[in-house]
Parts: sequence; structure tokens; C-alpha cells
Amino acid sequence: ARHPSAEYKVGLVLLFVSPKRHLKATLMALMLLLGGCTLSAPPAKVQVSTLTFPIEHTSFAGEGCSKSNFGNYGLSQSMSGAISSCLRISAVPSGSYSIALYQIPSPKGSASAAKGLKIPTGGATNPEVKLALSPSSGPPGTRVQVTGRLVSPPAQQVAHANLCWDSCAKGLQYSGVRFKWLNPTTFETSMVVPNAPWITVNPVKISPLISGNYAIGAQCLGVLSGCALGSSEGSATFHLSVPKGSTSWCKTTSNCAFLATSPKEAFPGDVIKITGFAPLLSVIGSDHPFVFQLQMNPGGPKGPEVSIRKTTKLNFSINNIYFGHAPLRVLAPPTFASLGNLTPTALVSAGLPPISTGPAGSGLIEWCGKGTVNLVGRNGTTTISTAPVAPLLKQLGFGSVGPPGSPPSCDAVASEGAGAVPKLVVAAFTVAPEKYAPPIAEVALMTKNGGATWGAVPVPKGASMDGFGGFRYQGTLLELLYQRDFSPNLPPSTIATPLVEGTNNGGDTWRAQNLSCPTAGPCVSLGPFTDGNCAGAIGSDQPLIYSPNHGKTWLQPSWPRNLRTCSATQLATISPGRDLLVESDSQYLLRVSSKGGRTWTDVSMPLPPGTNPGFPFGVGGPSLTLLPDGALLVTGQRSNTQSWELLKPRATKWCRVVGLAKGIQRSASFGPIGVIGNMLWWFPAINNPSSSVRQLKISDIHCQIK
Repeated sequence: ARHPSAEYKVGLVLLFVSPKRHLKATLMALMLLLGGCTLSAPPAKVQVSTLTFPIEHTSFAGEGCSKSNFGNYGLSQSMSGAISSCLRISAVPSGSYSIALYQIPSPKGSASAAKGLKIPTGGATNPEVKLALSPSSGPPGTRVQVTGRLVSPPAQQVAHANLCWDSCAKGLQYSGVRFKWLNPTTFETSMVVPNAPWITVNPVKISPLISGNYAIGAQCLGVLSGCALGSSEGSATFHLSVPKGSTSWCKTTSNCAFLATSPKEAFPGDVIKITGFAPLLSVIGSDHPFVFQLQMNPGGPKGPEVSIRKTTKLNFSINNIYFGHAPLRVLAPPTFASLGNLTPTALVSAGLPPISTGPAGSGLIEWCGKGTVNLVGRNGTTTISTAPVAPLLKQLGFGSVGPPGSPPSCDAVASEGAGAVPKLVVAAFTVAPEKYAPPIAEVALMTKNGGATWGAVPVPKGASMDGFGGFRYQGTLLELLYQRDFSPNLPPSTIATPLVEGTNNGGDTWRAQNLSCPTAGPCVSLGPFTDGNCAGAIGSDQPLIYSPNHGKTWLQPSWPRNLRTCSATQLATISPGRDLLVESDSQYLLRVSSKGGRTWTDVSMPLPPGTNPGFPFGVGGPSLTLLPDGALLVTGQRSNTQSWELLKPRATKWCRVVGLAKGIQRSASFGPIGVIGNMLWWFPAINNPSSSVRQLKISDIHCQIK
């Protein structure tokens, strides 16, 4: 893969997978495969925001959180129960909140059968095994070597299986423990016994860390779905000797947990450190506690630090466990009205805009149709065919994406040169690469004869043809951005720097160069676009970048690093020293920077009618567009309306746009709206790409305060 990281969503947990975390991700997958399923149910109380692993990666070094994009940003727990996490505050209203640990323990044994979960039975799934422990006694935190001897060789020697503490049917489960086979019937493995209280099920309760004899069991030695729901396939006894006062934080069951935040006050978008202690719920491998989530609830802390609540769904009850309630005060961020009158310049739209303006002075509007490139000029529209592109893509080794037999449709277009048909027209096409993920990518192709023939654009060294990531105009210069091919030796400081190929003579010559800074304001821009699946967890995105040295090198801020581009996203200079980021697909809809793009601050605004706080608008939902006069326009579907609303500079209320036909407003429900000069351009929602485009004068948008 070109990129060293990706997000994967499994069950309730969002993992950030990097080379350093392959082991933990593998163990998680094994745990699910072995049958450790988790039932989900809505919490008993309404929440403003629920966070599992942070959706926005933490990056604030001031509280001990790593600035590295590839660091461990999830919640971690030690075998002694110590909790540590970095959490970015959601875009929630100001006020008092409490942060708790939350999870639903998996039902096992007879409890799982009562909920309709199948428990495997039979000798084939429960091979007889005798376990020997070394040592067979010791204090909390002892690492125990477990040797198992089977009566007969198994059908398959598993590389990972489960161990259990205090019985497999109710106790602490160690999922995906690595097993080493010494011979066909003998294996070795190890586990660290708990150094903190743990949670048992059937019924759900906290088992205190006290001296006594405990069973260590083995499970899932026979590969069968659901094996983790049953009992052990062999066990041995370990004697635990607990020194007096070893768990001073768990004096009573109701207070057997606590959490603390640092700092105790923060703005939306700030990162806080969360520390504390909690009982063990489950373990991945031999010594990695796992499967807690963080939850941010409105209102200050109240009640006991340990709460087990039952909710009923689908005719059976589910236990919801809450641990700790750390206080947090969310402060009010700056408001949109406080930004004053805005004069947006150097406006850049994220993604690959299918409708764009031509180079400076050309007077062209360029857009991608069905099998055509369309150039709208002062004397009408010129149409260029993309039919020759299909055989060219096949010749280059790429598969076309689209209806079989139809000419490829472009995703974005740019040109260089004057006239109704510029000397050079370059278009981006979606292709299916054959060598690596993602399953789709973009390539840029050019024509210098009005579409009669097409050819490949030169690619800068260090990039691939299907790493194309967008167009830029800089006066008469046309720039093509490319992603760097991934290399494990690539210095982190250069990862964000795009590779650029440029021409200013109609494509007669091309040269590799640095990405140019915007024509106005700070040197802040967007890096190469990456195609993705907007219907899934890995959507299209684009890095936010800034340059401290006028474009010689480019860096990414700690936050935000990458912008989702499945919905409308814009970057604009709003005053000589300030930039505004408008991101419809983020819970942080507006962010402002006065530090040249190095740091960004969340900006609050009144919620558009029919939307909810703390959540991104999402694909197919509302879309924000920044207009040339500094007003925000919201379009798209929300709460059964597709009416347009306007938020003018310094305003504290949205006003409904009047005087436009409902058909015009509905037609802009799903596609981004392009701001070109004094006009809005978009494709009709039901036909994209289309044989036609819609356009509207911005001066025709009027509204009335409700």
C-alpha cells in the first residue's frame, strides 16, 4: 500500500493501524474470530457524544500526548488497572461534563445461550488437555508459563487460542494468546495473572484482588466459531498471594475505579489527558488489557464511581458498565459572529471538483460530463470527447471504472492556454489499480488536439501515475499534484510535501517543482487528494499543509492533519493573517488559524435548522459553502427539508433563503456547490456526471430572518 496507515472499523471499536500496531490489530481480529462477540445497546441516558478510540487523532504534547501521527492514540490499561488515554474534546456546547469508561461485557456460558448465542458442544470442540503451571503460585502480576498436553493430536495446531482466569464461563478471558507447539500433543504459552480486580459475568460483578486459589483454563484449542462462549477444555489451579493494601484505589465496590482529567478545562478541539484506575474487563494476548471505551456525558459527576445498569432490548437484558466520572468543563470557543466581516480570498475546494474555473484571464468554466469535457466560454460551450481514453487506460495497465462500453467520465479538468479550446486540456479519471490498495485511484491524462487523441502526463520522480491528487493554477502556470510513493525510509518531515509537475506553455515542456503558495494570505494549502470509499470508514481525504519557508517544504499541523472530502470542504484566507477551514464532513465544521496554519481553533456557530451538535453532516446530508461575501450557505437534506439557509457575517441566526424554486434547492442536495466568481455551479443531484450543469447568480440569494 502507498500509505503506512489506515482505519478499520470492527464492531464498536475504531482502530488506528500502523506498522507498530500490527500485533495488537491481529490479536483483536483473532479475538473476534474465536467467538468473543460483543452485543451493542444504546446507553440508558442520552449522550451528547460517545467516543470509542478518538475519531480525531490526538496530538497535544503539553499533556504528554504524542505528536506523532503513528503513535498509540487509543485508551490503554495495564495489568495493574492503570488507565491512560488522550482525548480530543468533541464539538459540544460549553458547560459541565463527566468522562467515564464504558463497556458491555460479553455474555458467556448459560447466559449466552439464553440470549440465543450458540455454544459449541462435543468432543471435537473440547479436546482433553492437562495443564501444568510454572510457577503454580505467586503475587499479583506473576507471569505464568502454561504447558498443555493433549490426549491425542488435534486436527489442526492453532497458533493462537484463549486462556482464562477464574473460569472461562464467568472470569477474565485472555483472547488470542500465542501458542508454541513443542510436539504434536504438547504446547507452551504464558500469561500474566491479574494485578487488579477484574469483572466477572453471570452475574456481572467486580471480583476483588484477594488471596486464594484460581483456575487457569485453556479454550479454543479446536477451531470452531463461538468456542469462546463455552467452558474451558482443561484447567489447573494457581494460588494467588496478595500483599495487604496492594489495591488502595479499590476499597469498596462502588468506588472501585476513578478517573482524572488534565487540564480540567478545555475548548472543543483541545486534547486532554485522562488517567486513573479501573478493574480488568478482558485481555488481548498474555498481558494487554483491552475493550474499554470513553464516554463523554453532559452534566458534572454524580453517583458512585462504579455503575452497572441493565437495559432491555429485543426481549433480553444487557449490562452496561460505567467506571469513573472525571469532571471536565468545556469552555465556549470563539463564534462565527466574532470573526467579523469576512473577505474570502485564495479559496480552495477540497477533492477533485468536477466544475472549476480555467486559468487566470481565460474566462472558461470547465466541467466533466458523461464521456465529455466541457469548456464554457464567452462564445458558448465547446465539447471534447473522452472516448479515446478507454483504450489508452487499458494500454497503460489500468481498468476503467464505469458502465462497460461507455466512454470514461472524468472527475476533474484543467487547461493551459487561451482560446475557446485551450492548447492543453488535462483531465483526471478514476481507475482500478492492480498492484495495491485502495481499489480505486486517479490518473491525469492530456489532450493537445481537442480530444482527438489523449496521452499520459509526465509524472515527477518518486510518484506513480495513479498517485495523481489534484490541479492548481498559479497565474498562467498549471500545477499537477501527486502523492509520494510510500517508503519506510521517507523522513516524516517530507511526507506531507506533495510532488508537483508544472507547465506554462501548453504542455510542450513539463518540470518538477515545489507547490506554490496561495496568491494571498498565509502559505496554507491542501495536499494531494486520495480516493476512497465514502460509504465506508475509509473515505476520501486530503492532507492540510502549511509552509514555513514560502513553499520550499510543506508540513502538516498536529490537528487537523487530514480532511475528509466526501462532503464539501473549503480553505480560504479571510484576512491578511487568518485562514478559515469549512469542513462539512467533520464535527468541527469551522476552524480558524492565525498562526500560518500551524495551529487551528474550533469556531462555533448556530446550528443550521434540522442538525445536531457534535456530529459531522456526513455524505448526502447538509453541506456548508463559504460565499465570496463571507456568508455561509447550507444546502442539502436535513430533517425532511432541502431548503437553503444563510448565515451572514456577524449574524447569530440563520435565515431561510426565499424566492428560489424548490426544484433548484432540491437539485443541489448531494453534490458540492462550486463558487466561481459571482456564480454558484453544481450538478443536479439525480444525474452526476450530467449532460448539463446548474448555475445561479449569488446576488439572487436573498433571505429573511425568522
